[in-house]
Amino acid sequence: MKRILAYITIFFLAMMPTLSQEVKLTATAPSSVVQGSRFQLVYTVNKEASDLRVPNIPDFQILMGPSTSQSSSVQIVNNQVSRSVTYSFTYILRADNTGTFAIPPATIEVDGKRLESNALKIEVIKADSQSATQPQQQRQSSAGDDGAVSDEDLYITMTANKTEVWQDEPVLITTRIYTRVNLEGISDVRQPELRNFVVEELESQSGNIQWTMQNIDGRTYRVGTFSQRVVYPQTSGRHTIEGASIEFMIRQRQARQSQSIFGDFFDSYRTVKRRVSAKNLTINVKPLPSPRPAGFSGIVGDITLNVTASKTESRVNDGITLKAVISGTGNHRLARNPEFKIPNDFDTFDPKVTNNITQTAQGGRGTRTVETLIIPRHSGTFEIPPVEYSYFNPGTGRYQTLKSQPITINVERTGTEDRAAAATSPGINNTRENVRLLGQDIRFIKTGTVVLRPVNTFLFGSTWFILAYIVPLVMFLIIFVLNQRRIKENADMQKVKTRKANRIALKRLKKSAILLKKGDQEGFYEELSRALWGYTGDKLAIPTAKLNKDNARSILISSGAQAELSDEFLGIIDTCEYARYAPQNDHQERDQLYRKTLDTISKLEGQLKRRKA
Repeated sequence: MKRILAYITIFFLAMMPTLSQEVKLTATAPSSVVQGSRFQLVYTVNKEASDLRVPNIPDFQILMGPSTSQSSSVQIVNNQVSRSVTYSFTYILRADNTGTFAIPPATIEVDGKRLESNALKIEVIKADSQSATQPQQQRQSSAGDDGAVSDEDLYITMTANKTEVWQDEPVLITTRIYTRVNLEGISDVRQPELRNFVVEELESQSGNIQWTMQNIDGRTYRVGTFSQRVVYPQTSGRHTIEGASIEFMIRQRQARQSQSIFGDFFDSYRTVKRRVSAKNLTINVKPLPSPRPAGFSGIVGDITLNVTASKTESRVNDGITLKAVISGTGNHRLARNPEFKIPNDFDTFDPKVTNNITQTAQGGRGTRTVETLIIPRHSGTFEIPPVEYSYFNPGTGRYQTLKSQPITINVERTGTEDRAAAATSPGINNTRENVRLLGQDIRFIKTGTVVLRPVNTFLFGSTWFILAYIVPLVMFLIIFVLNQRRIKENADMQKVKTRKANRIALKRLKKSAILLKKGDQEGFYEELSRALWGYTGDKLAIPTAKLNKDNARSILISSGAQAELSDEFLGIIDTCEYARYAPQNDHQERDQLYRKTLDTISKLEGQLKRRKA
């Protein structure tokens, strides 16, 4: 019955009409290919279509196509069913000439209308001069078959877009990988320590290395950008940056010494590690010219300043927001805030700073917004002077000062202020400035509650005096009792072992993880086995010599462990004993066994604790 309901559900989902969506014809192909190699040109459309017309492509030879395929998917999001269908048309092309060539848009007919695809640009690079007719994939596989990878087959570079800059001027450091061998992955990366620089990482859009093909000195390489970092030098002088170092895992073929014609079919492969380092990089940092302007912001770049007020007509005690927006490119995060010269008739609050900055190859790009709230306490017309903001432009090599327009604010009198003004002497302008000046020789009468104390009173005999003796005495008694309890618990060595069983097992597992990284297979399995047996003996207060596979299951079950967990425990022990003397297995399997052991000990800790409680 359930199967029939499932078929009915799938049938109705397939019959659901697709949601309205934009129909597009998209062309995809690699951005760079090697001369003489084959590649795919694929056109995809998200609706049933016909009559695909591909433009004339004289720069490439069409070997096959089009081969059509169809794929569909059904999604249910928030009780909304959507069904999407994709039709693909694939051509196999071959690049015979070097250069950069354009593929014009193709057209296809959908519902009586013709759609146009995007155009493509493909760079065809020169093939290896040594083996121009050999496929690129085969050349990469055969590289290093003798067990050695030369510096010409795999190397990395670390370059800077500028080698002579001003202090605090952004520098883009790019690390690239050049390889002619098969890479299985990266095991260790050592980036240089940049003590005299502020470092900002540039994250790639996809998070993966995008590979392209390049021909360098007659050799074809796969080139990928590994990392890009923007650094801001903080001190002047000549700085030498140590080259980055990367450890690669390389897949190599091991040919068997066989005279049989079938020997090549039985070749085996192995993974070897090789560490490659880039050359050191030298950057000359020039100090900023002296003297610096009085209002220097600390920004090195190219910026603009815009200062505005939320309103220029206000009433007493009504808040006004002054906003300063610094836009452009530079080291915004290290800059100081613009300073407003606020009249004393306003209450000023701490500024609110908002950064909307994105790190680019030219440095931090975006806006830095500084908002300051001011509240007028007296009526009148007030002027906020212009804001001056200086920065250093590395393009011109000079300081530049930005100056805003003055802001005039009219504050209207309120009824409360009218009554206060009437109570004062006539002819006196009662502003905050005047009150501040009068306060130098006149003190106002306190209107709040005044607490009076007898003359010559002392702390002795008061509540605080008594608490000063009682609180330390109580704390001493609590600490003494807790310490005696701890000494008593540590005297029982068996209880100490039981309590620390999980901690000791985790230390052994960490040691096995180190052996796993070093490739010590026998030591890895031996430490896993010791961790399991040692944890069981310490936790259950049983000597390890009295534990074996015959009685371990019954002991664990009687101590509160479930039967399935006991079988899993014994299964890991059997795997460790077998793997120590078996041929070397896959690294992924050992990693899974390590995680399984950690999970088993965690489950035993919970179940045995519950039974003991």
